[in-house]
Amino acid sequence: MYKVVRTALPLLFIVAVYSGGPFYDLFGRGTDWPTWGVLLLVIGIANILCACFDRAEGSPRRLAFWDLLLKLCMIPFYTLIFLYATGIATIMFVIPGLFLAAPFVVVPLLAMSYLLMLATSSYGFAASIRAAKRGLIPGSFAAIHIALHFFAVADFFSAAVLYLQLRRADKARIASAEASAGAPPQQPTDVQ
Repeated sequence: MYKVVRTALPLLFIVAVYSGGPFYDLFGRGTDWPTWGVLLLVIGIANILCACFDRAEGSPRRLAFWDLLLKLCMIPFYTLIFLYATGIATIMFVIPGLFLAAPFVVVPLLAMSYLLMLATSSYGFAASIRAAKRGLIPGSFAAIHIALHFFAVADFFSAAVLYLQLRRADKARIASAEASAGAPPQQPTDVQ
């Protein structure tokens, strides 16, 4: 997969998330809700496919990096969505009769946030699987990271730990390769 695509897709995802929807309602700028939803769907699927098909050398660490970066960039968005949903729910409970409509407004917002979280978690899923297959982390750690990526907040901490584990594993692999390349070739002993 081209390096430009691997770099551009996560960045486009971040731009798309902050380009409309609740920001359109709050600031009056950006794309409206339907256009924003389609944009997120297309770019989200493209990111999932990018994570699935990235099998290049060093891909587990790179995937873990994008996983962590996306999780960090999404924190303000999730905070805004939480405040937005809380505000809408509060208004709906104050106005008589509107509280019956609250689940139809708040639940889709929360579901959309969860789906966005899973789209960013696709990088963590792919990084965990590739790292386990390449022996960079034990399979049990990969399973734990994958499971934690299904839960809000835990996914962020899992992404951070996964990136640090893969970074440490890469450094150990490079040090091992340098040590074996720097060691003089061993001659066979006088064994008959």
